[in-house]
This record gives sequence, C-alpha cells and structure tokens, in this order.
Amino acid sequence: MATRRSHQKSRHGCSNCKRRRVKCDERRPYCQNCTQRNDTCVYIAPVPFVFAGKSERSGRSSPNITRDVRSSSEASSSVNSYISASGATTGAPPLNLAHLELELQWITHTHKLFARNEETRKVWEIPVLQEALHSPFLMHGILAISALHLAYLRQDERQAEWISIAIAHKSTALSIFSEQLHNIDESNARAMTSFAGIAVVFSFASALHCSDSDDGPSLNALIDILMLARGVQTVGNQAMGFLRHSNFAPLFNITDPGATVPDDVLTALNTLDDLNVQYGQQTEGHNVKSYERAICTMKELAPFTYAEPTSLTVVGGWAIRAPPEFLEGLKNREPFALVVLAHFCVFLHITRENWCIGSWGRRILGEIVLILEADWQRHIKWAVVQVLR
Repeated sequence: MATRRSHQKSRHGCSNCKRRRVKCDERRPYCQNCTQRNDTCVYIAPVPFVFAGKSERSGRSSPNITRDVRSSSEASSSVNSYISASGATTGAPPLNLAHLELELQWITHTHKLFARNEETRKVWEIPVLQEALHSPFLMHGILAISALHLAYLRQDERQAEWISIAIAHKSTALSIFSEQLHNIDESNARAMTSFAGIAVVFSFASALHCSDSDDGPSLNALIDILMLARGVQTVGNQAMGFLRHSNFAPLFNITDPGATVPDDVLTALNTLDDLNVQYGQQTEGHNVKSYERAICTMKELAPFTYAEPTSLTVVGGWAIRAPPEFLEGLKNREPFALVVLAHFCVFLHITRENWCIGSWGRRILGEIVLILEADWQRHIKWAVVQVLR
C-alpha cells in the first residue's frame, strides 16, 4: 500500500497562499506563487518569528527556521529588503531613512547653530522639533537646513544629493509658510517664529554651498536676507505676549554674556553714531532715529560675538531688528546706509568660521568699497582694515 508522501507544512506563508490553500515557499519579499500569478504578496509579519517554529510535539526547531533565519547580517539584510521593497505589505508606508538621518542630524548637531546659550539650545533641540510634528513647513525647514549641514560636513559622493534634498525641502517649506503669514495665532506662533529663523540662516548658508561662485554672497543677496529677517520680527510681534510666556521664552530673553568688546570696536561704533547725527543735520529726509536704532543694536549685540566668535546671535539678531528705513536706504544705495552695513561686515567677518557665514563679510565689504565715492571711503576705513587687510 502506497504511503502518503510527507511534506513540511508552510506555517509562515503569505496570505494569498493561505487563502488558496497552497504551499508557500515563504521567499521574501515575494513568494514564487505570487510572482508567477503577478499577485501582491502579503505577509502577516516581516520575517518568521524564531519561537513560532517550535514543534508542538517534539520541541525541535522547524527546518523552515534553519532555512529562513540565517546569520544576523543576512536577517538584517532581509528586513531592509522587505522595508524598502514592500513596505506596503504590512499596511504601513516604507521608512524614509533620509528623513530619519536628517532628524538625527538636527538633534545631534544642527540645532546648535541657533543657540546662544544652554537655555536656548534646549529650546531648539526638542521643543522646536516637537512643533514640527504638527507643522509641516517647519519640519521641511528643519530637514532643509540639516541636509545642507550634512552636505557641508561630509563633502563626499552624496554631497550633491544632500544639496538637492535641502533645496527641495526649502522650496516646499516656503510655499506652505507663506500661506500662513496672514493667519498667525497661538496655535502656530512657535512654529512660524522657528521657521522664520531657520529661513534666514538657510539663506546665508545656501548662497555659499548651493550656488556657483558667481551667484554666491552679494550685496543684493544680503539685502534680500535682511528683508526676510525683518519678517521674523513681524511674525514674532504678532504673538509676542504668548511667546514670552511659553516654553519658547528663553529665545526672547537676551542676557548680556559679559564679554569685553575691544576698544577699537566701541570707538568705531561711537564714531558712526556721531556721523549719523551730523549727516542728519546736513541732509533733509535722513531718518536719524532709525539709523540710531540700527547702530545701537550693533552695540548691544557686539558682546555675543566676542563671547563666541562663531555665534550667529549678532548676524541674526541685527538682521531681524534692522529698521525698514535703513533697509530702504540700502536698496537705494544711499551712502550712509552702506557705511553702516560696512561696519556690520566686520561682525560677519569675525563669524567667518561658522559654515553658514564664511566669506559673506569680505564679499559684501568689497562691493561697498567699489560703490562708495571717495569722500565716503574714509568713513569705512576701520572696517576695511579689519576685513580686507
């Protein structure tokens, strides 16, 4: 009498084979049956669980486990293959490992760009990222600046890829952000303010790392950044009361770091202040108060540069507070406005070791020297000595 041929049961086969009651070869990510039938191969779990192969009667491991669960490296490769090739088989979208890498980059390194002390660093590290979880434009902004940071740090075969990713996220972020500019309230104020700051820093950095040298730092580009930075102040002002009493309060509590500002810097800024008054007496329409505010802000923030030369506090803080009348003067290439900006270039130059700033100070001051007429050149002599010689 013929005996029935024994066979190994398929305990971990795909759902299609189970439904059709046929033996599944359990290949991942697609079994042979589904491949031949051009069906979507669906497994209940990504890989067989080791403990599921125990024989109920003998307690010995199933031969399937020996076949399917190999060395740890092979198992890892199988899981990665499953995730990338058939993430939809479990009903979940595939992991975007690039995004995860960029979020890790933000947490470990990039967020520190925006900090001026430990309190503000803690805000940028986690609370800002938490805001991004329900504010897509902020998440895109974080991914954009983190990708640009990676492109700078690694400078390997993936550099062009990271730059492309950075530009794509920045473009998406700006389009969503712009739609909400006229609807700022407590629900989005923290996210809007955070993104506005990121956008300013990204603009400085992208001119250095995303463009050809001919399209890099320039006076026109800096004016555009200053106009953008001015928008940060506008965003913050609309919900300042709420922000100052939120977990973002440290960002708005500016405490003097106590660093000593060199005498030549103080002398140069005081001389600039005197020149503002004199020019106002001689020139009709010159807004002395607005320029006084721009110069005073430079004085107030100067200690931060000497406390930490690579800090963006002076660069970002001064840009954000730049009076609109001063910005209008820059756009019109008014001599005194250019003289004030020449002094700001000194602080840009001191911050040049920061990867976002680099040659900005030297490039802008070089343009100013070419624009100003001879009788104005003496008013920027201090800046020229500090930066160009």
